[in-house]
Amino acid sequence: MTTGKLMKIGDVAKKLGVAVSTVRKYEAAGVVLPVRTIGKHRLFSEDDLFWLGCIRDMITHKGMTLEAIKRMVAIVPCWEMRKCPMEDRMKCPAYTDDSTPCWLLNGTKFDCFTADCRTCVVYRSVTHCENMKVLLTELVFSK
Repeated sequence: MTTGKLMKIGDVAKKLGVAVSTVRKYEAAGVVLPVRTIGKHRLFSEDDLFWLGCIRDMITHKGMTLEAIKRMVAIVPCWEMRKCPMEDRMKCPAYTDDSTPCWLLNGTKFDCFTADCRTCVVYRSVTHCENMKVLLTELVFSK
């Protein structure tokens, strides 16, 4: 859920110490979902800023690539977090495609793909750095 003041892309880039094109690149990769105004301007919340900072840290200090980060968030089991029935899972592209975050798989008949992904429990969980280790550990060791 987006709360508080929304920031323009230039302000976000300045706070992160990166070029505006870098923030756009993260959006194009699908790892962040800014709010879009009617005029198609990007607006970012404080949560978005925090997540973008995490992405920067993973890239600059942990040696991860943007593609690796995208794959990391793509393997989070959204079907378990959303308690999807097995029948729906078997037809869902998020269940069978481990290279794309579920919020980029729009256009299907499933309810979760018609909802606002920014408010979804899956997106909200992966965009908090402190949750990633827990989510990935549960994924690996829960079976």
